[in-house]
Amino acid sequence: MKKVSDAGLLVTHCKSDNIYPLLPLLSQEFPNWTIDKIKNYVKLVISKKHDVAGMLVAQNEAAYYVGLLVYTYQSITSKLIGDTKKDQFAKGIVVENLIASSPILQKHVFFILIENVIEMANKNNCEFVELPKFDETYELIKQKYQKQISHSNGFRVFIKLK
Repeated sequence: MKKVSDAGLLVTHCKSDNIYPLLPLLSQEFPNWTIDKIKNYVKLVISKKHDVAGMLVAQNEAAYYVGLLVYTYQSITSKLIGDTKKDQFAKGIVVENLIASSPILQKHVFFILIENVIEMANKNNCEFVELPKFDETYELIKQKYQKQISHSNGFRVFIKLK
């Protein structure tokens, strides 16, 4: 997957366990972790097939990493996404970590990374994308997907795809 956004950001799957170019983003997300612990986490995530887990990275035109997103595929009870079917499970993508390098660009970076995850979810017949608790950084996503958003418990937010 390689996709250049309207903002000029290139989004790709991270395939290298060389964390050093990503270290500023990763250490921002995991400030109390050692470099070895961060490296082991990245190795674990990128060692999975893309239909199990993975990491998307966003780079600007100067090849600087401006964002990353860690995801896993999971199944949950349909009731959590507002489906009234009993004893049914829904397949989806869960956004585990979402990081941007700059508060100024954060809304756009988050939007572009999540748009890529939604595209992956649709290609893999997923019924939802689960995001961390919404705040002002998700404003662009709220605007585009407001009719598909459900809040299950105030902690996580779901974008219903089907």
